[in-house]
Amino acid sequence: MDGKGAIKLFYNGSIYTKFDKKSPVESIVVKGDRITFYGTSEESMKRYATIAEQIINLEEKVVFPGFVDSHLHLDDLGSSLTYLDLRGTDSIVELKERLRSYRSRNPGARVIIGMGWDQESFSEGRWPERSDLDGIVNDVPVFLERFCEHAGVVNSKMLDRLESVSFPEKVLPRSRDGRPNGIVKEEAASYFKKVAHDLIGNEVGNLSVASNYLLSLGITSIGFVSCGTESVEYLANEASRIGIRVRAYMRQEEAGGIEEMRMRIGENSYLKINGIKLFADGALGAATAALREPYEDGKDNRGMLIMDSGSLEREFEKYDGRNVQFAMHAIGDRGIDAVIEAVSSFGRDRLVEPRIEHCTVLREDHINRLKELRIGVSTQPAFVIDDWWAVNRLGKERSRLSYPLATLQKEQLKVGLSTDCPVEPPNPWFTVDAAVNRGEREKREILKYSGEERVNILTALYLYTTGSASLLMDSDVGSLEVGSFADFIILDSDPFELQDVRKIRVQETYVGGVSRFRAKK
Repeated sequence: MDGKGAIKLFYNGSIYTKFDKKSPVESIVVKGDRITFYGTSEESMKRYATIAEQIINLEEKVVFPGFVDSHLHLDDLGSSLTYLDLRGTDSIVELKERLRSYRSRNPGARVIIGMGWDQESFSEGRWPERSDLDGIVNDVPVFLERFCEHAGVVNSKMLDRLESVSFPEKVLPRSRDGRPNGIVKEEAASYFKKVAHDLIGNEVGNLSVASNYLLSLGITSIGFVSCGTESVEYLANEASRIGIRVRAYMRQEEAGGIEEMRMRIGENSYLKINGIKLFADGALGAATAALREPYEDGKDNRGMLIMDSGSLEREFEKYDGRNVQFAMHAIGDRGIDAVIEAVSSFGRDRLVEPRIEHCTVLREDHINRLKELRIGVSTQPAFVIDDWWAVNRLGKERSRLSYPLATLQKEQLKVGLSTDCPVEPPNPWFTVDAAVNRGEREKREILKYSGEERVNILTALYLYTTGSASLLMDSDVGSLEVGSFADFIILDSDPFELQDVRKIRVQETYVGGVSRFRAKK
């Protein structure tokens, strides 16, 4: 390829252009923002040394294509870097202490937002309630979100903002006195989350902070799911300056004018609106993921469908012929059923590369249907680590094909990896480790029943680059082949020679041939 722009020659490295096989090259040449050559250092010097503006000695370091995270929440990541961090809390007592400490450090806050707790880890063996929060903060609204982002807890001051909206008890449970107990799930959680963020005001500046953080981790392209119009407007002006490539999937309620928005922002290689995020069901942690059979630990509870197959089809119809890719959240097997039924009934050929987000509780009969309908899957291997309670919730039989990876890959489905960040940490090496070891280091029980779902490191890296790029419908990223964007990372060590890849650090990140992050020495 003979592109326009300055020539940069990188030599004396161990450069992996793609992970379909383990065969690094020594040199790449960048012309403008794309790869124009790869091969030996001797050949690149012979052909390009006299015309290159820059010649960079890689000093035998390892170079990979930039990671492509196919499913994360850029806005929530930005928020999580500044809000009350509740990850790792092991009791309601500790949650309350962290809330107390945060309040004392932020006495002028008009609202408090926290993220990351998991009631399954609490020594009290219960969910936190409004009474727990009221004893610490009763003068400003508080919204503390469970790490899955499908549930939370609020204080009485926040409940006062319920106004005239009503929710069923399954998403807004009540105490004996008839008042909401402060636990909020699904649409009720979404309502109070919006109230909290509205009280804070414009937060789009956090997108830059989040993007720079991702670049420092070696992530160069992302699928930004549940993206709002304010975020799109901000990224239209800032994405190319920041240097991360964003493929946006709009919130359903904000997607009506998608064509006009595409025209207004002027899509480019840094920002494209791919489609719309839909929800078929809830989450396992909140016991709202839709299951065909009841939860093992939940009596008659089978979770809940947020959109059944008919509702999904109506959404397909609304955007028929408008070049919209649907990214459909489906965790439980009944949620997966709804997506499969909707795609089949509507007609796969009328849809643009439909994809399922999570696809956690898989059944054998799903596999052929997913293949036949060519439905892609964005999966999060690190869920295996944090959902340590999964076997208790699903039972042994359902655990066998839950959190699938190797099965999807062997059956040649279109699969990409992701973190669902900030649900999971965005560091790609934690995800790679989870895909390869599947909780062995952490002694996760699910490994006993689903050990065959592990993949080797080469496969994990392929799915996290080329695989995710395919899900995002972007053939220009995810590899360093000739013609691809020059998005690559320089590492401090070779993953193929390490026992624990989680120790790897990125030394430099390039996007479009431009250095966007350099680690301090």
